Amino acid sequence: MPNVYLDYNATTPVEPAVMEAMLPWFTDQFWNAASAHGAGVTARGAIETARSQVAELINAGPRELVLTSGSTEANNLAIKGVAGRARGQRDTVLVAATEHKAVLDSADWLAVQGIRVEKIPVGCDGALDVAHLTSLLSDRVLLVSIMLANNETGIIQPLKLVSELAHRFGALVHTDATQAVGKINVDVQDLNVDMLSLSAHKFYGPKGVGALFVRRGIDLEAQLHGGGHESGHRSGTLNVPGVVGMGAAAQLAGESIDRDAASAHALTTKLIEGLRGRLDRVEWIGQGPACLPNTVSLRFVGADAEAVMANAPSVFVSSGSACSSRIPEPSYVLIAMGLSQDEAYECLRFSVGRHTTGDEIAAAVVSIAEAVDRVRGLASTEHYADQTEGAIR
Repeated sequence: MPNVYLDYNATTPVEPAVMEAMLPWFTDQFWNAASAHGAGVTARGAIETARSQVAELINAGPRELVLTSGSTEANNLAIKGVAGRARGQRDTVLVAATEHKAVLDSADWLAVQGIRVEKIPVGCDGALDVAHLTSLLSDRVLLVSIMLANNETGIIQPLKLVSELAHRFGALVHTDATQAVGKINVDVQDLNVDMLSLSAHKFYGPKGVGALFVRRGIDLEAQLHGGGHESGHRSGTLNVPGVVGMGAAAQLAGESIDRDAASAHALTTKLIEGLRGRLDRVEWIGQGPACLPNTVSLRFVGADAEAVMANAPSVFVSSGSACSSRIPEPSYVLIAMGLSQDEAYECLRFSVGRHTTGDEIAAAVVSIAEAVDRVRGLASTEHYADQTEGAIR
């Protein structure tokens, strides 16, 4: 069967219109936006147009955006940058246990520097333990960083409530919205967050470019030093083609977000119903209304996810496992939700996108179901063989 790409949370294709907007800035208009001459001014104008397009997507002011190389840099700048400017008694940072590694590792780096870091647990549904968060809040808390939507499960956290609670104690709020921007409506004013990270390649823009929303009045210590670009927040020659592409992708996302979300919901519903119609013991991890419409994490009880992927090579999905130094480990996100290691190894993430079709979902259902049946059959045979060998001994 033809390949079916169901890993849109990992990355998305660059839209043709986005590529078209970028191409001149690779060739004829190759100019440096920091140059003082006319060509530089033209490039700078393109940067500012794109900045406005991205700002409009999240209802921010253009000057509140710091352009970065992506969400990892944006997360590092937000977390380390705030801590670098911290004064007085605020010496605590709170993060959710299910954050992306870019947030968790940044927080761990702060811990080595003497900042107290507390990780907030989540429930079995993946939702933040708000009571636990409340118990940790005090006038010593500098920053609360909670992702808007989880990259593995699609679970959406109650950011408005988090902001309300944190601000009562004077703490700042950062959210890694990498998976949310372009998939659901994201409004920094409504969420009342102080900082927000995003990445273009998650909403049909190019890789290697992103942004950090920083509310006016918040002071960050730069993590990259050099020419003092981006109002001193982030030095380095701006990637003009990439930024232009991010702006074009943001404009397209704003125009199609409701339509894309409705289509994604219909496709994931078709996927779940199709798999459950052909297989028993299929569990939806994090099922609930507060979830990205395009993302489903499913556990196929009794079937190792990596083995399922190997038996359905034409369906591109992600397993519930992450690899560190080439050593497979169970997903810490799923473990934090209460799954055992064995259960976490049985999970696959499916994420659909703007170009996914119903026919592709139907084909994927057949391929994945057949793969699960094969893997379960092999596991049953191996279990029987082990029992027989044990009885003979």
